[in-house]
Amino acid sequence: CWGGGKALAARALAREHGIDLSRSYFYTDSDEDLPLLEIVGHPRPTNPNRRLTTIAARRGWPVQRFTARGTPSPVQIVRSTLAIGSILPALVVGAVPGVLNRSRRDMVNFAIATWGEFGTALAGVRLAVRGEEHLWSRRPAVFVFNHQSAIDVLLLCKLLRRDFSGVAKKEARGNPLFGPVFALAGVVFIDRLDRQKAIEALRPAIATLREGTSFVIAPEGTRSTTLHPGPFKKGAFHLAMGARVPIVPIVFRNALDALPKHGLVIRPATVDVVVHPPIPTDDWTLDTLDRRIAEVRALFLDTLERFDAPVA
Repeated sequence: CWGGGKALAARALAREHGIDLSRSYFYTDSDEDLPLLEIVGHPRPTNPNRRLTTIAARRGWPVQRFTARGTPSPVQIVRSTLAIGSILPALVVGAVPGVLNRSRRDMVNFAIATWGEFGTALAGVRLAVRGEEHLWSRRPAVFVFNHQSAIDVLLLCKLLRRDFSGVAKKEARGNPLFGPVFALAGVVFIDRLDRQKAIEALRPAIATLREGTSFVIAPEGTRSTTLHPGPFKKGAFHLAMGARVPIVPIVFRNALDALPKHGLVIRPATVDVVVHPPIPTDDWTLDTLDRRIAEVRALFLDTLERFDAPVA
């Protein structure tokens, strides 16, 4: 159906399923769908034709326009390669303070901060961060983030800069570039298919946290299959409880703009980030853990749904 028929069908569907059309969205590129646009609360003309563009401007409807990314240019390929490869010279230079101070942590901190700065700059990726002060207000902490893209590691280095490690799937140990780097940084490798082994692997991380090194973990255990995070696993939250440190949520809105799933070339982009205030875990118990985890996940979902809302 089209035109007025779509509006009639939408009304019938709404009655049948109890849908509130005043809270519904409708996306279209054609003025032929004007009757349906007029009955929803959130009309969204998308790549609209000329007449719908005029109508949208007159009625104050937000217009969305999208273009195809196209094939990466040679410049983008070079910039992306340099961005990823810059971790190696960062480590080499970081070896200087590491040797002088006889401190592996000094070397890792220098390399992380350097790669975060130069890697994002070389790739043309900027971060628009709200709540940045929460990255530093309570450390050590367990930072949890929604894992959207392979570029998240670089973005986290840019954000956190120093004194942190992470958790990765055991398969990452075999990566010829990042495997040795992760091991040097004290990353904990876990077997996602063996819950007991994963728990055992995380236990030494409690001592590391108490000594002052934060951890960053994707509580989904893998990259999201959609823009919204999937179910959260308990490992990050057990870790924070065991070390009595806060949870700090980091919400990425659009990391996929820089590097889509299965993408190989980083594209210039501005990635929006919200960092929420630290969540104390001192009064958490095993009896309330499931509820606490659900609350943190709900915070991610709410932030992604209402990204323009103020940070608490």
